[in-house]
Amino acid sequence: MTALRPNSINIPSLDMNEIDSKVGPTKEEQLLYGMSKSEGWRIFTELAKRVCDELNQVNVAAIEAGASFEEIGKNTLVISATQGIIDRLLNKVQDAQEVCTDGKTK
Repeated sequence: MTALRPNSINIPSLDMNEIDSKVGPTKEEQLLYGMSKSEGWRIFTELAKRVCDELNQVNVAAIEAGASFEEIGKNTLVISATQGIIDRLLNKVQDAQEVCTDGKTK
């Protein structure tokens, strides 16, 4: 069986596109950049980080409850994949900020 890794989950919408320096940021990147300056985005990022912290506590509770190694392992895979997706969402907006402010990608 192959291990499940957050990067092994192919979500093309979260991939960073290379930009053409002659064209500049895409419309999507400009809109994401605009959203990143809002108070709503700040609240969303805090919520996402809080969710990731709470996900880390799932296995602590499972271990305290005497969960099997199999259940703890399944929890770990789901938690890791979920946190990876959350990070990719946050990074997508951060990448748009960088593209719109310096015209460079990571």
